[in-house]
Amino acid sequence: MFGPNVTIRGGNHGSHIVGKYMFDYVNADKLETDDQDVFIEDDVWVGTNVTILKGVTIRKGTIIAAGSVVAKSTEEYAVYGGVPARKLKPRFTDEELTQHKDLLNLKN
Repeated sequence: MFGPNVTIRGGNHGSHIVGKYMFDYVNADKLETDDQDVFIEDDVWVGTNVTILKGVTIRKGTIIAAGSVVAKSTEEYAVYGGVPARKLKPRFTDEELTQHKDLLNLKN
């Protein structure tokens, strides 16, 4: 699920060439690390006005709080928030997570 105004940025512009204005950069000037895929797994809830940056994987069952900037990949079944986003808490206890996964397997 996505709230409104979520931004996913899979790339970045260059800023590494001495003597060249950033406005004058072209795709050929990009470094290999300037563009990286973003992956979003199942059962994810991304709140309003979240920004997800290049190279990030939002793992299964993760919740991202509104207004967060996600610069690093998340752990499964955890709640993240802040700028930059950090893990706030697990979504479930270990026992609840086992039960959750078992119940989901019964549905499939």
